[in-house]
Amino acid sequence: MTLCSRSMHVRRLTVTAVVTAVLSAVAVPAFADTPPTKSAHSAPFSASSLSKAVAPAVTTATPAAAVAPATAPAKAPQQSEGFFKSRTGMIVLAAMAIGTGYAVYSAKEDRIRGIGR
Repeated sequence: MTLCSRSMHVRRLTVTAVVTAVLSAVAVPAFADTPPTKSAHSAPFSASSLSKAVAPAVTTATPAAAVAPATAPAKAPQQSEGFFKSRTGMIVLAAMAIGTGYAVYSAKEDRIRGIGR
């Protein structure tokens, strides 16, 4: 391998790494969930929010129920299967593997052999 060829490979690798890093840094915020909108009563524990939440309970509560401490309902854990375990994810992985395999095979079996290809 000549010096020119080696520097060309290093340059390609560097450019590929920089493009990958930039696209990764841009993609994460782009696909993130949108931030919640601000409203006048956005604080969950503000006085007005608490009075709105407590007012219906105070008017309908019986004296025995009003003394009992309130407990928060237990949340069920989310059952997320994951993209690559789904049928669509498997199809995407298979297509990527086939495309990558063909690209490697095509580059290896290229008819044009030489420095200038």
